[in-house]
Amino acid sequence: MISDKSKIAQSAPLRIAYGAIIIALAVALGYALALVPNVELVTLTLAFGGYLLGAGWGAVVGAIGFGLYSVLSPYGIAPPPLLFAQIIGGGVIGFGGSILRRLDARKFTFMVFAAIIGLTITLSYDILTNIGSFIIISSQTTLIPFIIGGLSFSILHIVANTVIFAVLFPVISRFVRRDKEG
Repeated sequence: MISDKSKIAQSAPLRIAYGAIIIALAVALGYALALVPNVELVTLTLAFGGYLLGAGWGAVVGAIGFGLYSVLSPYGIAPPPLLFAQIIGGGVIGFGGSILRRLDARKFTFMVFAAIIGLTITLSYDILTNIGSFIIISSQTTLIPFIIGGLSFSILHIVANTVIFAVLFPVISRFVRRDKEG
C-alpha cells in the first residue's frame, strides 16, 4: 500500500516510478478487456494516476498512457489526428482524476463526484476522439452531426465508466487513505 501521497509529490523519481507503473497497468488492463466493447479500465487507471500524482503529473501520465495504449494496439496505430486526440484525451483523464484528490474517499459524496468525473472525462475523451475521426474521414457531414452520431456509439462507454468510477474509485482511493491513517 502507498503510505503517503505527499511523499510521492515531493520526489520526482518516485513520481516517475509510480507513473510508469500506472501506465503499464493501464495498458495491460486495456488489453485484458479489449474483447468487451466500450468497457475498459484504462480511463480509471489513468485517472487514479492523477489522483495519486496530482494534476500536472497526472496529465502527463494520462497522455503517455493513452499514447502507448494506442501505439501498441494489436489493431494498428491510429492515424495521426486520432492518435493526437487520444493523447490529449489521456491528459484530460489524468487531470480529471486529480480533482478527486481534495475529497474524502470515505464519504458518499466522493462516490457521487467520482461518478461525475468518470462521466465528464469519458464524454470529453469521446468527443475529442470523434473530432479526430472527423478530421480523418473529412466527409460532407458537418462536425456537430458527426460528433452526435459518434456519441450514440459511446453511450455504453460513458455509462460503464460512470459506474466503474462510482464503484471502484472510492475503493481504490481508500487503500491510499487507509495506510496513511495507520
